[in-house]
Amino acid sequence: MKKTYRGIRQNISTKKLLKDELWMDSLSEGGDPLWAMAYPARYAVGMANLGFQYICTYLKELGVAVERFFDDIEGDRSLEEGRPVGNFPIITFSVVYEPDVKKMLNMLNRWGVSPLWKDRAEKREPIIGVGGSLSVINPLIFSHIADFVVLGDGEEVIPYLVKTVRGFSETGDRNEFWEFIAEHPSIFVPPLHLDMLRRGETLERKKSFCLDLSKAKGHALWVSPHTVFPDTLLIETQRGCFRGCPYCTIPSCFGRPRFRQLKEVIDDIRKASKLGIRRLGVIAPESGDYPWIKEVLKEIRDARLEVSFASLRIDNISDLLLETLVEGGQRQITIAPETGDQYFRVCCGKNFTNEHILDTLQKAQKIGLRKVKMYFMLGLPNEEDKHILETAKLIMEVKKNTGMNVVASVGLFIPKPQTPWANMGFSHSTYKNKVSLLKSAIAGLKGSEIRVQSAREAKEEYRITWANADDTLDYFYSDVAPNRNKTVEQLKNLGF
Repeated sequence: MKKTYRGIRQNISTKKLLKDELWMDSLSEGGDPLWAMAYPARYAVGMANLGFQYICTYLKELGVAVERFFDDIEGDRSLEEGRPVGNFPIITFSVVYEPDVKKMLNMLNRWGVSPLWKDRAEKREPIIGVGGSLSVINPLIFSHIADFVVLGDGEEVIPYLVKTVRGFSETGDRNEFWEFIAEHPSIFVPPLHLDMLRRGETLERKKSFCLDLSKAKGHALWVSPHTVFPDTLLIETQRGCFRGCPYCTIPSCFGRPRFRQLKEVIDDIRKASKLGIRRLGVIAPESGDYPWIKEVLKEIRDARLEVSFASLRIDNISDLLLETLVEGGQRQITIAPETGDQYFRVCCGKNFTNEHILDTLQKAQKIGLRKVKMYFMLGLPNEEDKHILETAKLIMEVKKNTGMNVVASVGLFIPKPQTPWANMGFSHSTYKNKVSLLKSAIAGLKGSEIRVQSAREAKEEYRITWANADDTLDYFYSDVAPNRNKTVEQLKNLGF
């Protein structure tokens, strides 16, 4: 997706942020109880997250007075009413990426809220809840932080959660709240479950999956010019994935594929067009897997809208899709070959050739796309220098055969919990050498750029993603190696 940022750091007031937001649905801005919904990043990033917007929508539909908090709101007050966080009996965080955990902790410290649930209980501070992608991949990360962690899709959990929070607002009995909320099988409650996990007991928690996406909102509540996807309506077409790429958390953590009905997606597109919205962002693990993608593309073209996709596989990119991108004004395409070595690529679950990549990008260039962003991983299992040189060769061939500007985004392979490659090695110590080899191999290639994840960031992501219930808060600020076996054992006992 095309990214720009015009945000609060450039002196945009919260009043203007609210004024510039276009509401897709008419919902109440008040209600009961007061509920702080926080995203541990700046406004521009948080408001580009469809899951965060979904939760705000569902809470409003249930009559909750939800107000938003971001990492860059001046004065650390709520966006809607400027309330201090201490006014809220409950704060929930949507945590998507591992680095967000430390941002969350920094926000709590800045607000004067104790990051540990034990300390908050003693001081009668707000209840803290966590949801989002990371809580499905490894909820153990929040064992000492959160009062509760939602395990999966919010559609099936939020009504029960709201009912329980309302009870807590009336009684103020935190122990009773923990007991009641733990009755839902898709909520992990560390104050009750932590010691059980440490003793090796089985909890039989289970992930919550919204199997009928007609129950999902399907589109964002707000459209804003001040997000990383400005003036773009985010719409959802699919959850889950069938492809089974062994490094990826989506097929292993987020359930089987489920699709929104075509009529619902078309209705969203037409509603956007009537409201004068000219840009759409399609959210799906793989947009080309949507069974009615041709019909969706035709509707977008007929409405003369610009569209971008969260994810595209090269073997799912049709001529119709390329034409729709260009007609909407796009000049860049993003793909993820992962590696230039075809054998390695097949091992990663991506069974397409370098020739297929080149053919598709040549078509893209001929119809008007001028830039390609390509995602690659280094440090894949059994990787050798020759495989890295194949990646360099592919980058050079793309440049030579298409003339497109090439941006190579390079990250280190990080084994993730619950995936088929969870037990693979993490080659942090040799990462810098691998990056140097790749850079030197394409040195001087005009019209190309390499963007590299830092070794420090990769190591921190690896450590956080493998945290377990035995790791205290100090773990996030230390350099102690994770105990992956313990994490696997505890996740299994949790019910994963």
